[in-house]
Amino acid sequence: MNQPKHNSLNSTLCPEDGVCTFEVFTNKTLNIKTDGIGALYPELLDGKKTVIKFEYKRHEIPNTVDGGYSEIIYAEIDPNIKELSLENETLIQAKVLYGRLCFCRGETGYFYVNEGVLNISSHTDGSKTYKLDFKVYEVPQVLTSIKERS
Repeated sequence: MNQPKHNSLNSTLCPEDGVCTFEVFTNKTLNIKTDGIGALYPELLDGKKTVIKFEYKRHEIPNTVDGGYSEIIYAEIDPNIKELSLENETLIQAKVLYGRLCFCRGETGYFYVNEGVLNISSHTDGSKTYKLDFKVYEVPQVLTSIKERS
């Protein structure tokens, strides 16, 4: 089993078989759309919110077609928020969305996160800590906990 490693100082434990990235998008909004077959997908648009995005991308398996695998978590928050704590069904207020993207028949796509806890706290230096512990039941997941500071 792969042991996690730190992505950066004060951050999520990232699985050793991949790379993790964390981005904060200001003046954006997270628009969650539905395609022709009812599957969800995110769209970042200009807006007045802050959108956070965390991505785990597993290293490609050599000599494998369609071997890519990634997990993405999005959340949208008010940029003026200093402290926030959302749990389970209230996660919808932050549009917390989990994506599992792979060539995994029947086990891929985006899903609302409705079980977990999202905490955001501000620091005196103006930075914020984002912590999310979550579970989705629609598909298997590698990531279950994220902690980042920006």
